[in-house]
Amino acid sequence: MSLAANARRRFRIPRPVLIGGGIVLVFLAIFAACQMRPKPPAEPYRFGAVERGDVTRAVSASGSLQALITVDVGSQISGLVTRVLADFNDNVRAGQTLAVIDPQTFQSRVAQSLADINAGEAQVRQAQATLANAEADFARKKTLVDQGISSPAVLDQATAALGVARANVAAARARVGQSQATLRIQRADLVRTTIVSPINGVVVDRKVEPGQTVAASFQAPVLFTIAQDLSKVEVRISVDEADVGQVREGQAVRFTVDAFPDDAFAGVVTQVRKQPTTTQNVVTYTVIAEADNPARMLLPGMTANADIIIDVRRNVLKIPATALRWTPPPPPRRGPDNDDAKPATPPPTRAAPSADGMRPGTVYVVRDDAPKAIAVRVGATDGTVVEVVSRELKAGDQVILGGGPKAGARGFGGGPPPSVRARLGE
Repeated sequence: MSLAANARRRFRIPRPVLIGGGIVLVFLAIFAACQMRPKPPAEPYRFGAVERGDVTRAVSASGSLQALITVDVGSQISGLVTRVLADFNDNVRAGQTLAVIDPQTFQSRVAQSLADINAGEAQVRQAQATLANAEADFARKKTLVDQGISSPAVLDQATAALGVARANVAAARARVGQSQATLRIQRADLVRTTIVSPINGVVVDRKVEPGQTVAASFQAPVLFTIAQDLSKVEVRISVDEADVGQVREGQAVRFTVDAFPDDAFAGVVTQVRKQPTTTQNVVTYTVIAEADNPARMLLPGMTANADIIIDVRRNVLKIPATALRWTPPPPPRRGPDNDDAKPATPPPTRAAPSADGMRPGTVYVVRDDAPKAIAVRVGATDGTVVEVVSRELKAGDQVILGGGPKAGARGFGGGPPPSVRARLGE
């Protein structure tokens, strides 16, 4: 074998090294291509229009619907329910029979009380006869004593007998009065075996069935619930403690219910209750509002999503609320490579809140291809749009809502400044 062949074999590059070197070259080529690729343009600004219109400030909360007047009809006596004459959704009138409790026991008690009265009246007559006899005996003995025929002791005995007779008459009459009072109670209980409606209204709940026994021991069991008038409903709104200070009687209320999501209903605040309700460390207060319900669409128990109108600003200048939250990124440091970078106009010095309650704020508009800060006074807001007052803004102007160059970008147009681009041959 020749020396040349031995040299070629000694200096041959191993195959794995060649493959690895090829892979490294591919990655270097990809990296160079990425570096030479043009920079993407900066994200465009997003704008919102300055408009003139109304801004409504409201407190949002949830609640439930109730009838204005709801009466629970119960039973003051215990017994077996023999008839139920009213059902759910029935219209009832005041005095109408709703149910009947078996009256036999109470009829027997009334009869017994009548018999007691009759017996008591007989005792009164008997005591009166005894009294008449005692009075006659007293008169005879007094005459004999006055004539000296009988001793004074005889008259004393007649006087005592007369007093006893009179007391017996009074006691008999008292027993009759007691029996009459018992009769009135028994008759009242007999009347209560007929359960009647106390008001005109609609039966919204029935909790009794024929054959059921009701027990009125410590409190009257509820048999029916009647809503007096569903042409008006009551909205009970749970308002957070942070918002309740703004709520006043007479404020308008707008609300919707899940059953009719496309319909809006209106009411008015009639009461702000001072009793707090604490649920999981959250304190709320109940605000009562009344609303018309002429079509009877709204039913007791429905959930209401309500907005209590605190203030309405008419025909004011308004902008999207997000415009107040946007600020431009800080400009890059000036130097020989970016001396043409144009920073945004710095925001003006914020003033103290004005006497009318409006607070200072800053929005940005584009002037000469750069954001310019505009000082505004901020008023009422509904969470989406906000009232502003500014001499530099007018209806139709566009304020920046977002977008634009990110923090750390060179200049506001995206990419390197012109001096650097010239060196790169761009």
